[in-house]
Amino acid sequence: MHRFLVRGFFPIVIGAALLAGCATKDDFKITQSTADAARMQAEEARAAADRAVAAAQAAQQRADQASSTAQQAQQTANSAQSSANTAQSSAQSAQSSAQSAATSAEQAKDDAQAAQEKVQEASRPRATRLARGERG
Repeated sequence: MHRFLVRGFFPIVIGAALLAGCATKDDFKITQSTADAARMQAEEARAAADRAVAAAQAAQQRADQASSTAQQAQQTANSAQSSANTAQSSAQSAQSSAQSAATSAEQAKDDAQAAQEKVQEASRPRATRLARGERG
């Protein structure tokens, strides 16, 4: 604001005062030069503001792109976590099935051993008891 007053507004007021009364051609030329310089500075300020707006818009676009990339990365991470959870569940199920199979195999082994013992017991000759007076 101070800059605007010193470079833009005060020269106009001084020029108007000079024009109102005792201004000479030289005073008028000086005032006109000051006003022209103030206009040029205003145009430069407008151009700088336009560049700043363009830079802000470009920065906003980059920020939007970064946000989109971050969202995609989050979705990918969530998908990977879901897949890992599914794999863990499958591994636990497989472990449970393996334990069940091991238990069944152990039972089958015990049953086979018992059957083998029965076969061996059945194939052994038994001592037969003879009735009184019989010979063997």
